[in-house]
Amino acid sequence: MKKLLVSLSFCAVLLSCKTPIQTTQTNPDNYTVAEIKPEQVAPPAPQDSLFVYLERTPCYGQCPMYKFKIYNSGYALYEGKRFVEKIGLYETRLSAAVLQEIKTKVNDINYFGFRDQYPKTASDFPSVKTAIILDGNRKEIMDGTGAPSALKEFEAYLDSVKDGAVWKQVH
Repeated sequence: MKKLLVSLSFCAVLLSCKTPIQTTQTNPDNYTVAEIKPEQVAPPAPQDSLFVYLERTPCYGQCPMYKFKIYNSGYALYEGKRFVEKIGLYETRLSAAVLQEIKTKVNDINYFGFRDQYPKTASDFPSVKTAIILDGNRKEIMDGTGAPSALKEFEAYLDSVKDGAVWKQVH
């Protein structure tokens, strides 16, 4: 009987402990993002919409894991997850010149002409997910491995835009 009471008490303690669980919601752009409280981030204006999305996924090693979003107004969000210098949520504003340069590169490489998926050749490789919403067109690409060099260079270019920005942590 004593063992039963100890076991029940132990179970009650375990059930009463609350581990913080990160909830998710789907934003209007159909990407799953960490729930952000309004007081933490000055969101883009309601008429603003997503222009560029870049996500680097995990691998079995120490691959950088983060999400980077750019809105049409120049508002940008970065969420560092693992194996990156900046962990957490950050925001910045990008100039109109940077936005125009991205649009030019999208057109130069014919982003909308790439396949939707370049599968991984091994399960432990990271992936790069990109999406562009431009002039009424929307294209998402999942790059596991084997994507054309122009797409790889574009992904690296977006990383350079991210790395060149001055970020302000929002939580």
